[in-house]
Amino acid sequence: MNKMAFLSLVYTMLLIIPGPILGKALTKKNVRKERQAEAAARALLPLASYAGMTVSAPVFLTLVATYGIYAVISYAIRSRRDRDSHSCANNRGWCRRRCQSHEVVDWYHSDICGSYNCCRPY
Repeated sequence: MNKMAFLSLVYTMLLIIPGPILGKALTKKNVRKERQAEAAARALLPLASYAGMTVSAPVFLTLVATYGIYAVISYAIRSRRDRDSHSCANNRGWCRRRCQSHEVVDWYHSDICGSYNCCRPY
């Protein structure tokens, strides 16, 4: 066997051998992900116990991943919204995304509310 044929055989073996080893490693990784998903599902209470409740964002996403969005919506489970609810305009207004019908936007004090508006009563 000449030198070139030997090197070709060695390189071919180096390409083929890692395949089964890599396959075993990926299988272990998939099993680990499945176990983590099962543990998260077991940590949840039954879906009916959340009926009509407002839950935090991670719990809501876990419920959707476990039971599906249709089941979560049919039980009227809501995700808590991210609100910037603090006073503005020297305690005469509140920071809100949209002002209520009896309020107007105070543009002078809205800079303290970030992306929200400072809403003050008429």
